[in-house]
Amino acid sequence: MAVVDWGGAIALRFAAEGAKVIAVSVSDAGKDVAEVDSRVEFYRGDVSQPEAVQAMVEHCRARYGRLDVLVNNAGRADPNPLRIHEVPVESWDQTIAVNVRGAFLVLKYAIPLMLASGGGSIVNIASMGSFRGSPRSSAYITSNGAMLMLTRTAALEYVKDHIRVNALCPGVIETDMVRDAHPDVRELLQSRIPLGRMGTPEEVASFALFLGSDEASFVTGGAYVIDGGRSAT
Repeated sequence: MAVVDWGGAIALRFAAEGAKVIAVSVSDAGKDVAEVDSRVEFYRGDVSQPEAVQAMVEHCRARYGRLDVLVNNAGRADPNPLRIHEVPVESWDQTIAVNVRGAFLVLKYAIPLMLASGGGSIVNIASMGSFRGSPRSSAYITSNGAMLMLTRTAALEYVKDHIRVNALCPGVIETDMVRDAHPDVRELLQSRIPLGRMGTPEEVASFALFLGSDEASFVTGGAYVIDGGRSAT
């Protein structure tokens, strides 16, 4: 089975470089990745639930005894393109619960293990939407802005503990969701990218690998856009 989202691509790229990888997802996405590469372990968990996140971290501690790199990738997009006054409260709460509360919970419970490991690197996955508004996606855009501030705050709080924290902000990446979009929508999205094409999950994975590695030892508190030049327009 092909892996076509950047979370899967990140897990596979780290595994290919020799990392011991635990791919966490509430769906079968992580299981699909583990089926592609046996070096990736699948762990089912819901990052919006504190007990589930604690269990995930304890599993990592019991299995490997340490945590060196954390990629905070769980996310939920707005299911319907609605204006703010039309958005159901339940839908807003679900998006914020995963994208903001979930990211906070993962940091809250994973950082102590990283502290005990002597430091490490955290890569929070935000988006180009961390920097610019987008109509009819209020919860998603708000959550991405919050992820940027959470990243900067965490970077300052843990810099003396040898923990680097950065945000990776993809633009339009060719995933299943984009592939399944109407051809007119795909054409519109691509036309807005100065490089003239969409990014690939593998390109996002390469950037995440760099931020997680010692090659980025002087990099913390940053937000790095990978969008083919879209944010420059």
